[in-house]
Amino acid sequence: MFDDKFFDEWLDGQALKVMEKVANGEGIAPEQMMILMPKAQTNHFAHLDVDLRNDMRNLDTRLSSEMQKMNERLSAEMRELRGDMDKRFEQVDKRFEQLTSRIDHFMVWSFATTVSVGGLVIAAIKFL
Repeated sequence: MFDDKFFDEWLDGQALKVMEKVANGEGIAPEQMMILMPKAQTNHFAHLDVDLRNDMRNLDTRLSSEMQKMNERLSAEMRELRGDMDKRFEQVDKRFEQLTSRIDHFMVWSFATTVSVGGLVIAAIKFL
């Protein structure tokens, strides 16, 4: 396709010729004035490009900074949330320990009751 380098070189050369005529006080033809229009536009676009790139860099820097701050806040909130979850799991663990202890006591009581009743039944059968 069209290479900007060749166009820029041609336009720079033509613009210099026209500007030399203007500097020497000579008049320029409308065709020569038309050469200055794209040259002015390319200069304008170049400045816009530089400004846009600077704005994008500034935006990127600002967004990166804001993202880092947001990540730090989220990390702090996540640590707090994790702490809350750990406390809740500790409470659940304590409840399970209590339940396990009750079940253990019930099993011991059930076993003792079963052995006692079994012994009484065997003793009653032997004496009858």
